[in-house]
Amino acid sequence: SYSFKQEDYYKLYNCVHCGACGTQSERFILKQKFLKDGNKGEGLNSSIEALRVYGTPFTKNKTRVKIPEGISKESETLLYFGCFTTVKTPKYAENITKYLIKKDIDFTVIDQEICCGYPILCTGELKTYELLVEKNKQLFTLKGYKKIITTCPSCYMVFKKHYSELGIEIKYFTEYLTQSSEKKSGNLVIQHACPLKYIEFPEIERYIRDIYTKSGYTILDVPHSCCGGGVGHQLRVDIAEKIAIRRIEEFKEIENDFPPNGFEGFITTFCPDAFWILKFYGKKKNLKFKLKDPCDLLL
Repeated sequence: SYSFKQEDYYKLYNCVHCGACGTQSERFILKQKFLKDGNKGEGLNSSIEALRVYGTPFTKNKTRVKIPEGISKESETLLYFGCFTTVKTPKYAENITKYLIKKDIDFTVIDQEICCGYPILCTGELKTYELLVEKNKQLFTLKGYKKIITTCPSCYMVFKKHYSELGIEIKYFTEYLTQSSEKKSGNLVIQHACPLKYIEFPEIERYIRDIYTKSGYTILDVPHSCCGGGVGHQLRVDIAEKIAIRRIEEFKEIENDFPPNGFEGFITTFCPDAFWILKFYGKKKNLKFKLKDPCDLLL
């Protein structure tokens, strides 16, 4: 019987949906009621307009990913980058593409993808979310895809849960990663993808660690916590920034365990949102770990 007021916004929308607390489903329902009660989310109208007009949270649905040669024009397997990846972390996407080609994986890509809908779902705005889902379902059915490889945890979760009736097999790109044929070396910190670790693909952490250990890297143990990515930097930048800075400081503490002039190490993540967070805030806080995407470390 409780009716939300506008002043509840900052308490209700202070979540980046990492899944660590296990209450993300309840949060979705509460946000839907918040909007149904006549309240407004900051920047929500502009997000709705962008998604309806461009099919992405960004004002232009033009990928920045440079697609290498060797990709099939037609295939039953789609490599789906996701809107954030194509705009904010194109190099991350390019290296995934190169890696799959090197592994002789047959796939194709879409010139202009439509957002999976997760960013707007996290606001509680169901109508736009359902519109995006329906558009994607029609496109995937028309193209005859039997498998979709995703590069973003959010896309992976949404496709697994809300597109299941299409009968399309959903894979995460890390499932194609294997031990490097060349012996690698160096200290490595892995920022795991929260939505996969906590919600949809918990065994991925052990799998990823095993690949890089066998490839020759020395994995540095850092207690896991959220980096502030996900939908945080789109809904509540202030909350996302606080979490991001705290996480970067935790990485800097690891750096302090090494001699000032003798530190060598890499940091990676298999989440494009986390990759951007590490790049932006790592530079801001002078993080010494060299940021590399997961495929680059194995190529």
